[in-house]
Amino acid sequence: MPSLSLERYNRALAAVRERFDANPALNAMRANNDPRLLELFLLYFSAIGAQMTQPVEGWIRRAASRCAELGFEALAKALNQHAQAESGHHLMMIADVHSLVNHWNSRHSRSINADALITQVSSDGARSYCEVHERSIAGNTPFAQIAIEYEIEQLPLRYGSFFLARCFEVFGPEILPSLSFVSAHIGLDVGHTHFNECELAKLIDSTPDSLPALVAAGTAALDTYAEFLSDCVALARRHYNAITNPRDRSSQFLSWRISPPTLVSSPESIESIPAWLEELRSLRGAVLFNEGRRPRFRGANGRYDDPDPIDFASWHVLAYHGPSLVGCVRVYPLNESGPPCLTESLLGAGQFTSIISSLGKKRDNVIEIGRWVVDPVFRNPRSSLAPGIGIQLAAGAGALAVALARQVEFGNGVAIFAAGTRDRQYLTLKHLGLKAIANLSPVHSAEYDDLIQVLYCDSAMALQPRFRRIIESISMAMRIDEVVFSVRNRTLSSSSISA
Repeated sequence: MPSLSLERYNRALAAVRERFDANPALNAMRANNDPRLLELFLLYFSAIGAQMTQPVEGWIRRAASRCAELGFEALAKALNQHAQAESGHHLMMIADVHSLVNHWNSRHSRSINADALITQVSSDGARSYCEVHERSIAGNTPFAQIAIEYEIEQLPLRYGSFFLARCFEVFGPEILPSLSFVSAHIGLDVGHTHFNECELAKLIDSTPDSLPALVAAGTAALDTYAEFLSDCVALARRHYNAITNPRDRSSQFLSWRISPPTLVSSPESIESIPAWLEELRSLRGAVLFNEGRRPRFRGANGRYDDPDPIDFASWHVLAYHGPSLVGCVRVYPLNESGPPCLTESLLGAGQFTSIISSLGKKRDNVIEIGRWVVDPVFRNPRSSLAPGIGIQLAAGAGALAVALARQVEFGNGVAIFAAGTRDRQYLTLKHLGLKAIANLSPVHSAEYDDLIQVLYCDSAMALQPRFRRIIESISMAMRIDEVVFSVRNRTLSSSSISA
């Protein structure tokens, strides 16, 4: 619970924080979907940001020294302790620049020089931000450094997860290692913000007339940081316009959609099948047909198709490039009255029940993930507009499974996956953290021309840490918990009315 003193400060900064939230740079991140423009923004943010981050340790130590001179010994001691925690953070941003440049240069003919970016002249906003610190340290209120730190170190907490989720949505999981500064500070600044809150409250309690100077410093810090972000957007747009043909500036990115179970009166009727499901079945059929390896997925009329009644009882994560579906994965929460899942059909009802019991689960605890399909054109990471789409789909399915598992009694859900071994799909899933069912050998399937390995996951914490982070990011980007909660409430409401 914030102290009354801290509440007074926060009330004074409320309008300033709202102004920061409405900053055009943040709106550009929210609204623009062109990966080239967003990637250029990241490059300028990291390169100029490194220049602004390098002096932070020195600023805090100099502010501590001035505070000691003016009699604020306790704050001086606390600031000196905090300064060490800021040492070398600019190196993360420099590493991010090099990583982002490699990412860019591997996909674009107009290459970028990382060193030139890092040594460029600071932007106006960056210089103004640095001047805020210098004026505070040199003036009569060096204690205001704590307000500057408080406002800036809250930014990763307020915007970091959105920032990562947005980048994940546009670029896919491979961008995350290039955002180490933001990723690290989401965790680091929880502790830093608690420290700043305590010191800020103690200062206002002991010296009430410090409040105006603290408010002024916090305001200036946020306003100049917003100016820096706007500079990064402007520089990115200038760079973008210099290297792209105006006719080639249409947005080229993947959009995502979650489709909940489809209620139809007659699943076997073609007229009752939604257009998106027809397109999904056509894509699956084309991929599964695989140049004749699985002939049943192409009809006598030459059309690819993968009709499956499970689709109507399942959730689907869909990836689109423009209007075209390019990837999909199915998530099927079982229940006592629903159709058998693929794993159950392969193993037989008796063996399936035995396996579920060995995991300490019941049938309606099971969520099967399957039909994990990507258009072959999008599988080459160097030529694709969406590298890592297969992992993104897996993460989307994982996020859905986690949200659905929360609806199971005591959160006792388990995700299972019947994975092919011939194309090494099962190895990818094992690398992501799924485990093979003990004492169950791969099952041969003539229909799929493959040996099928059954894998499972009963806890998100068992997954590979990086993959778990991708799941968390895509869950936020796609608002999966909200969607699942909304659909569940709608279903329960419909059931009540029917009853």
